[in-house]
Amino acid sequence: NVIVGTQGYMDPEYQTTGRPTTKNDVYSFGVVLLVLVTGKPPTLHNPQGIGIIEWVQQRLAKGNIEGVVDVRMHGDHDVNSMWKAADIALKCTAQASSRRPNMTDVVLQLQECLKLEEDHAGGEANSSFYTGICSNDQNLRYDAYPTDQFTNVSQSSTRFEMEHNFGRVPTMDNGPAAR
Repeated sequence: NVIVGTQGYMDPEYQTTGRPTTKNDVYSFGVVLLVLVTGKPPTLHNPQGIGIIEWVQQRLAKGNIEGVVDVRMHGDHDVNSMWKAADIALKCTAQASSRRPNMTDVVLQLQECLKLEEDHAGGEANSSFYTGICSNDQNLRYDAYPTDQFTNVSQSSTRFEMEHNFGRVPTMDNGPAAR
């Protein structure tokens, strides 16, 4: 067995076991999402050579979302959306694959980010601040960083559909069969 993948995007669990799973893809997607939010590569070449996951966790632990968001956005974003997107990405990159959400849950969460951005672009003032509480269920909390937990929102997807008038929630294929 030869492990194949791009350094910085590969799931450490896959590197250890060599067994591909759908959660490996969730991890890689989380890294891609962090790259999109930050505008930085997956491995930062500062004196220590830190990964983007740790870099984001350090800043978010201090409450510094603006220090995480790509400076090329020039502040043209919804702060709550950026917090939520970074939170989703960190949940996707949890060390233990059992702690990662599935892609259907990730899509639902990203749709909430999109709604926040649409409201921001439409000029609607967003008077609330992202507290880490999923709008689908006020009992679900996003924990403080560093994160190694995720919230399963699949139970409330029907309610989410109705609240946001999305109709049918897209379902994700489990990916290619392991060889």
